[in-house]
Amino acid sequence: MKDTVTVPAVERALDVMEYLAGSTSAKTLKALTEDLGIPSASLFRIIKNLVARGYVMQVSERPPKYVLGHKISQLSASYADKYTIGNIVKPFMEKLSKETNQTAQFAVRRGNEFIYIEQVLSAAPVNFIAHLYTSMAINTSAGAKCILAEMPVETQEVFLKGAVLERKTERTIVDKADMLEELRKTKERGYGMDNEEFNWGIGCIAAPVFGSDGECVGAVGITGSIDDYKDPVNFERLKRLVIGTGKAISEKVNGQQKEN
Repeated sequence: MKDTVTVPAVERALDVMEYLAGSTSAKTLKALTEDLGIPSASLFRIIKNLVARGYVMQVSERPPKYVLGHKISQLSASYADKYTIGNIVKPFMEKLSKETNQTAQFAVRRGNEFIYIEQVLSAAPVNFIAHLYTSMAINTSAGAKCILAEMPVETQEVFLKGAVLERKTERTIVDKADMLEELRKTKERGYGMDNEEFNWGIGCIAAPVFGSDGECVGAVGITGSIDDYKDPVNFERLKRLVIGTGKAISEKVNGQQKEN
């Protein structure tokens, strides 16, 4: 039997996070010290580091009170994505990337944000790489447009009300009424587009993925040179492959959800 090695500072930091996770209200340093038995000087240093890393959040000044931070939910979502839908979509994305010779990406909604959780690079000399688990703008992402387009119009309006539609190129949609129209078209045609809206020379097509309850659980897409999208014949081929992949993933996701 192996000896268990403990590090007091780590143990105390975990005690703090577990305690806050189980609390229904914000806690002061005094309450944490009394309930956890951690010396105040040590607790102050631990809290300071946890706040800096996002694991704990200070919600008031006088006296300072603390709650569990957003980093925990980010880690939880990352883990869940990686070992659930991320595993399901990866083989389909690899096939799509090989067939299109473009970077394949999978987008999901997390709260009020849209992020990429999976990415497969192509064998092309140049790949267009997205930052995973980083919030993306709804007016420049084909994946975000797909997911948002499947929501009720009222929900779309709420998202747009709090969104800043930043202009990236002359093609970027920055008017909210125009954005609502773009979402309508996206739902109607069954795929979303980024037509040099994020950056000149880059294009993207994405298609929605649906769960067993009919709700959109994400969007699979490809990103590559805009030249690949300008040829009508090639564009139709890319569109067909992306939409077909979205349907194939939906069938797989539905099967997994019914089994569970």
